[in-house]
Amino acid sequence: MIPFDRDRALEILNNATARLTARAYIREISREFDLTPFQAKKVLTSLVARQDVAYQDLYGSTYVMESFSKPVRITDRFFILPPGIESIAGPNDIDIRISAGISFGTGHHPTTRLCLAALDRLFFSTGLPGHLQGGKAGDIGTGSGVLAMAACLAGMSQCMAWETDPNAVCEACRNVAANGLENRVNVIHGIMSTQDLKLSLVMANLRFPTLKQLASDICSILVPNGHLILSGVRAWEMDNLKTHYRAMGFSIDWEREAKQWGALALTKKP
Repeated sequence: MIPFDRDRALEILNNATARLTARAYIREISREFDLTPFQAKKVLTSLVARQDVAYQDLYGSTYVMESFSKPVRITDRFFILPPGIESIAGPNDIDIRISAGISFGTGHHPTTRLCLAALDRLFFSTGLPGHLQGGKAGDIGTGSGVLAMAACLAGMSQCMAWETDPNAVCEACRNVAANGLENRVNVIHGIMSTQDLKLSLVMANLRFPTLKQLASDICSILVPNGHLILSGVRAWEMDNLKTHYRAMGFSIDWEREAKQWGALALTKKP
């Protein structure tokens, strides 16, 4: 076996700002550990065998991605793992079970991780406000349902999860069932309705133009002092997004960027 530092090898993948093909990853491993291409390929083979990474076909090309065939820690509290896999979560950790599918929100993308980091901070690092614990949430464009489920598993009583893609709706419903949240997460096939909604938390992992378009509707469904988590924007769009939502009556509580993507946590002013 060729000696190498597994964590350093995985950091190459996790720190990459673009998806890496197998060839590109082998090249980076070779450079990092001063190995021949043949030796670097053996390192990749061993990472695949250990289920640390996996090959993923996307748009006709094959990329190396972090594997979610076993539990993967996303934040201090949240793990993502497939149904049927034994948990390794500690007493203060939270498992979110996600079946592999085509819907967005498997944990691979930086924006999903940023949103989960924002939820982790909100529920476990800020001295959770009483109106949030046990309150109702909304997830606009839920995809796999990961954020809706995370919010409920962290403490919200219910979450409405809107999604327009029928395939994603089916996958979200399956994931909700796998987590035993059928009575708490309501997956809705359609666009968000603002009628009679008073939510304590709203999440939206969408692109910048859509987040601007939805700002007034989001403001109308959040209670005063309600919390908002936004992502799906490029790092260079963050200033415009903050300016737009400040003008709508929100204060910025937290922001973070990863791999040229950004996320915000905001509070609706009273």
